[in-house]
Amino acid sequence: MKEFFAKLHLIAKVLIIMAPFLLLAWLIKKDLVLDGKLEMVYDFSRPNAMITALFPENRLTAIQKGDWQAIKQEPVYFEVRLPQKFETAKVEIGFQNKNQPLVQVGLKTQGEDEWSYDLKPLENQLLDQLNWFKIEDERGTIWQKTKKYLSWDQFFDQVDSLSNLAAYHFPLNRRFYLPNYRPQNQDRFITKAIRGRHSFYTYVKNEPLDFTFTIQDINRSPGPDFLTIRVYNQNNKKIYQKIVEDDGTINNFDGISDPREVDLKMLGLEEGVYRIELDAGDDIFFRKIRTKQQYLTFIDRLYLVDNVEYSDGFVDLSYQPTTIYSTIPRLGFETAHPEGLQTVGLGKNQTLALSETHKNYFVTPDALPTYIYVPKNDLKIFGRGLLALNQSMFFNPEIYDLRDFSITPDTNYLVSEYQTTEIKEGWKTGTVKFDLKNASVVNRKLKFMVSAPELNQSGEILPLKYVKITLEKEPLTYSEIFQKIIKYIGEKF
Repeated sequence: MKEFFAKLHLIAKVLIIMAPFLLLAWLIKKDLVLDGKLEMVYDFSRPNAMITALFPENRLTAIQKGDWQAIKQEPVYFEVRLPQKFETAKVEIGFQNKNQPLVQVGLKTQGEDEWSYDLKPLENQLLDQLNWFKIEDERGTIWQKTKKYLSWDQFFDQVDSLSNLAAYHFPLNRRFYLPNYRPQNQDRFITKAIRGRHSFYTYVKNEPLDFTFTIQDINRSPGPDFLTIRVYNQNNKKIYQKIVEDDGTINNFDGISDPREVDLKMLGLEEGVYRIELDAGDDIFFRKIRTKQQYLTFIDRLYLVDNVEYSDGFVDLSYQPTTIYSTIPRLGFETAHPEGLQTVGLGKNQTLALSETHKNYFVTPDALPTYIYVPKNDLKIFGRGLLALNQSMFFNPEIYDLRDFSITPDTNYLVSEYQTTEIKEGWKTGTVKFDLKNASVVNRKLKFMVSAPELNQSGEILPLKYVKITLEKEPLTYSEIFQKIIKYIGEKF
């Protein structure tokens, strides 16, 4: 018995001596992530030190039964602690969704405003309904209108030669060119009045970038109204900025200001696509756009204003209906005034009646592209995609980098990282993956958004079961491990 207690005493001494070293080893392994992979899960049952609760609280239900919570107003956010630098973040979410066409997750990126998010689809029901032949594996999905390729490797052996290929959240790394483009030194005009912030694509080859915008300030809101014009190249790098100051009339009872012409001219640009942002509040009307460019395709939004609502200040508006050429797969409409209530037509057989002001209406076109017939104007038209006020000025430079699923008749192939959600015990599981090179890191945290663009108008909720984050980087070498351990001990002790 005496010998037994002696051994027990020895073991206890060894454990006491080893405990600090074991604790240190555990802390080092946890904080340094030696194998390059860190997983964490927030399942609503208890707080998680690495993943915050969803916020803001007023957009969420209370946590139900201790293990799920629902979004009732979107978007909502959560943050993830970043103990060190990682290369990628994989976000897996368990959720329930019946009628929301699009549920997406966004990573906050470095940008000029608070709305800089890289958004990826967690579930895209329009894409799930595509009945083309598909090849699906861990890399994503390839859809083919006519079955030709039987494997990913076979498809990618020919991918560079495919001209009728679209990519949706997939890095093809192909630049867009118009092979038969020839500059034409003649003016083209857009005379439909549009209101507020807009952005559009245009194309340049052996010619200046040449625009003149005729603007007027309607002064319906007090305060100065500025216009900022920005130009971005095909690498999304800002290459030009011009700030147009207010005309000096800032009171909301001063009436509409006189027209002003604002010029944009750039020489010596290389061939390619350019994106132009017209950053202005809704008090700024663009009465006319003159350009020598052949293409002008609006991005995501058009706000038409040739309507009797503005007849008290304008005597020269055109009240003629407007026809728009669109490839937006899910269209939204809103009017702010009774004069804008109307029935909008899509294609040959679809209509959508707007019977309330300040309400978002949504519709899925039967086919793309489609024509939108707007009888009365005074209408915001929005969605993720492209529109043009003249079909001859439309082109699609996003074909290799679609921001939303959009299939037109000339598309035969679609490749995407997107995979159809799985269903486990009544909950859908969706996964998206982000490159962290351009991520915004504040106080050593990543910020994510969960969004369902039509949720707020539908009156539905979007239940979430869990959020799982997997951060990954290259595993450390033995030399790097040793250096980081020495640095870690020095910082902690």
